[in-house]
Amino acid sequence: ILKLQFLYFIGNTKRKPSFFAQRNMSGLLLSSLAAALLLATGTEGAGKNYVGGYLLVQDVQQLKVLASKASTLPVNRMWLSFVSPTMLYVNGSRTLVGTGLNLTAAADGGFAEVEQYVKQLEAGGVETFLSMGGWNYNCYPYLYMRYSVGGYGTSTPNYWKIQEFGGGSLSGCTKGNQYCYVCEPPSQHTSLDKSFSIFPEPSHSASWKAAKEYVEAGANGAATPQWNENMIPGQQWTDPKTGISTLVPGMTAYLSAGRNPYEDIVHLAKDLGCAGVDVDYEEMWHADTFKTGTGPWDLQQTVYKYAAILKNVEATIRMVAPKMKLSTAAGAVGAWGGNWWGGNLKGVWLKVNQAYPDLMSFMAGGANSGGVNVMTYDLSSNEQYHECPQPGVCQLDQQVAFYMNTYQQATISAAVGYEIGTPAYPDPTHDPTHQLPLTTQMMNNIISQTQSSHVGGFFWEMYKPAQAGQATPTQLAQALCKKLLPGSSRCSGVIPPWK
Repeated sequence: ILKLQFLYFIGNTKRKPSFFAQRNMSGLLLSSLAAALLLATGTEGAGKNYVGGYLLVQDVQQLKVLASKASTLPVNRMWLSFVSPTMLYVNGSRTLVGTGLNLTAAADGGFAEVEQYVKQLEAGGVETFLSMGGWNYNCYPYLYMRYSVGGYGTSTPNYWKIQEFGGGSLSGCTKGNQYCYVCEPPSQHTSLDKSFSIFPEPSHSASWKAAKEYVEAGANGAATPQWNENMIPGQQWTDPKTGISTLVPGMTAYLSAGRNPYEDIVHLAKDLGCAGVDVDYEEMWHADTFKTGTGPWDLQQTVYKYAAILKNVEATIRMVAPKMKLSTAAGAVGAWGGNWWGGNLKGVWLKVNQAYPDLMSFMAGGANSGGVNVMTYDLSSNEQYHECPQPGVCQLDQQVAFYMNTYQQATISAAVGYEIGTPAYPDPTHDPTHQLPLTTQMMNNIISQTQSSHVGGFFWEMYKPAQAGQATPTQLAQALCKKLLPGSSRCSGVIPPWK
């Protein structure tokens, strides 16, 4: 998960940082009345309170253990992470091979086992979602290097990677060093050919064409949508600004099969028995590559792409599984208005809500609401790079309150995000002093000061280790459960070890 002012998502897990603070002096407005109503009624809008955790599924044994304790887990929602945005799944085929989530050496890639454990989780009161995306499955190394990390001069938070691996020059960032290891550090042993992906624009698909038409009709005088359907996974794409050709990351089987991943995730989730699907969109490279203006810039083209993806998934749900829920991971700065200076996805969710309110309401309220999950973590207190949203608003609990308030001001019902353990951003070896880990004190502060105003709380990740003084997955889940699901017997449960 990738972003924020600089925020993002998970290192070797889910998201990753964005960089560049946006200067916006809107004050915090915390509504005590909304908090009181939420606690009194257990609802915010049409949503139902939930406590959830993302599970980075590395071994099917994790699911087996969790499923065996489903009725006592201190969560009532779980996201299985991640399938690839370039996945292939044919409805009824009952295999995880080709999805990016192959878990076993069995011929079905572990499908039958996952189906069994999903059934147990659902029966035990834990809604299970299938998540598409995550940081690596959102990262185009070349474009992220050139237009995000290296696109705004040398005085930016992650430029040190270009200095360290590229000799201080963009030309030194090559295929051989994975473009200065901007997506993942060398320690993760990633591969340009297999580890990364983009969210494609499947021009051969009728449902994608319909989603584009929906987006174009809603542009309402804003910039005309410009699509990039020639950016095809597994094929060379030539950067018109530099003339450099690179291989577009992602799997290719869906192309030869004539499939659409935004349809296939719904089919797969339905066949597994999942309650919902999740779109974890974090393509900061797209915003920086296709921005317009001269600074401040406009990332409207990324708003359009994200909206089209959501519409394609939503339309498939309506056709294939009308009761299925849809959730999304959202950037901390995603509902913050004002000038955008690049390096993150500031304002994307605000703009989608303004232009396509039915898309946001489908996720944030009503029968299909799976939640807008705001990744209020991987934040930095480095004021050299303006990474505090306002002067003096630098501590983790202060920043969480600030960003969640922007969602309230945008009238987007959203869930508060927490991260267990050492944050992925700022880099724990390069800039450990500006990291903002979730200590037990910060956990208590956020839950008491901010969580009450929001329908849900979620965390990354269910088996991520915590250091001394930091909140553990069980501590956090229990605390959120007691706040959001008061009186539930599951609030005294634990997240069991899996090995």
